[in-house]
Amino acid sequence: MRLTTETVRQYLVEHGVVPDDAAPDVRSLGGGVSNGVFHVAWDGDAVVVKQPLANLAVDDDWPADVDRIHNEAAAARVYRRVIADTGIHDVTVPAVRFEDHDAHVIAIDAAPLSARMWKRDLLDGMIDASIGAVVGSFLAAAHEYAPREPDIETEFSNYVPFEQLRLDPYHATVADRHPDVASAIEAEIARLRETRSTLVHGDYSPKNVLVEGGAQRRVWILDFEVAHWGDPTFDVAFMLNHLVIKSIYNPGRHEAYVSTARSVWDAYRDGAFVDAAFEANVVTELGVLLLARVDGKSPVEYVTAEATKDRLRSVAKTLLTTDVTTIDGVVERVRSAVSSS
Repeated sequence: MRLTTETVRQYLVEHGVVPDDAAPDVRSLGGGVSNGVFHVAWDGDAVVVKQPLANLAVDDDWPADVDRIHNEAAAARVYRRVIADTGIHDVTVPAVRFEDHDAHVIAIDAAPLSARMWKRDLLDGMIDASIGAVVGSFLAAAHEYAPREPDIETEFSNYVPFEQLRLDPYHATVADRHPDVASAIEAEIARLRETRSTLVHGDYSPKNVLVEGGAQRRVWILDFEVAHWGDPTFDVAFMLNHLVIKSIYNPGRHEAYVSTARSVWDAYRDGAFVDAAFEANVVTELGVLLLARVDGKSPVEYVTAEATKDRLRSVAKTLLTTDVTTIDGVVERVRSAVSSS
């Protein structure tokens, strides 16, 4: 059964999520490339309903198990534990209100409609480095929390979502399309597979961060379907990657994006164990991800100019083939790429 805007209300009524006498407002939220997503609001209450696609909506063939939606529900519950047990006060993770293992559907708390997608703010030039500090701190707290809770490793031992949604479409695809750096990418794939030390979000990016304004500003963290027990450097590189891409895409705001990336990194480093090897691994993974978001199965939609793509490819290959091992070194290479544009 595939939910639509026409059928989701009755489905929720039948499963006791929405009262029978309610007349909810139903809107499709699009869901990116991987899910059908609906916002359903009634009588002062609201949920977001998600149902995964068996083949993601991209130009290349990209199948993925629909069971990943239950992985997302399980991860949301764990991240809420992180918040409760560590006393974090400026981050919200939506509660799971309903889960259907037969139709592969979940319903979660909806963020206020006034909450803004951080990605949209960044692309619009509304660049607030303090938000980077919040998302960096939360990521560090989660990475440090999970290894202390043995049940989390057991619950997220399934590596299939990461293989299907990251290693194949991102890493293996660009290794095939860029044979000149294939050996470096293949070595990174092997390293990721061998490193299993904490709960990894797997999609920690500005599109999955909502900013709720006002006097009590809060950040919402969303979308956990790629969550797995793995390598924490992936999450750090994934977030930094989006900020680096934007700094090259919009060179007029380059320094603001770099400042935000540094805020993410500094906050993460303040809250989690980071040594020289960890930082070097973040840099390598960042190189792979930069290349993947140009030439992988899910390229960033806003980078369309070939000159920008070439600059991103150049920076990516520099990180994969030279002795750059620090975030400061990354910043230098990115600034050089921007100054030559």
